[in-house]
Amino acid sequence: MYLIFVISLLSLIMAFASKLTKIILPLVCRDSAEVIARRKDIVKLRTELEKISMRDEYTKYVKCEREITKLEVSLNEAKGRDNVKRVAYEYGLHYGGLAVLGLCMMYISIFYRYSTVIVFGDNFNFEPFGGIINFPTKVHNSISVVFWIVVNNFVARTFAAYVQ
Repeated sequence: MYLIFVISLLSLIMAFASKLTKIILPLVCRDSAEVIARRKDIVKLRTELEKISMRDEYTKYVKCEREITKLEVSLNEAKGRDNVKRVAYEYGLHYGGLAVLGLCMMYISIFYRYSTVIVFGDNFNFEPFGGIINFPTKVHNSISVVFWIVVNNFVARTFAAYVQ
């Protein structure tokens, strides 16, 4: 019974992996200390710039503007480095998670391939598809773990396609 639940849960997690990655990524990747410091410096210099009169203190105004421009350039460089790290984490979380879940599914399908999920009585007849449904167990009127995995993955991916 627990095997049915585990397979269904793994299938759902695999189907919603991209959505889960988008939820987890902001918790893992945050702005670096350099980016935060540059933003604070830019905000501070902009407030100073607002206080400076362009007519009366033109040279001081221009120096402040140049300093803001330099900080914005260094901020963009720091953001670029952060974005590279963010993309690496995003792909690592997404595809690494899918790899782990895929390995779990492979483990289940290999080591439990001769197990049945459910066996129906003789009043059910699954012919002509009985051989596919119970493959490789060959237990009459049963559903195999391999078939259950395939069906669960299909249903979970279809469900995930409809959920925004």
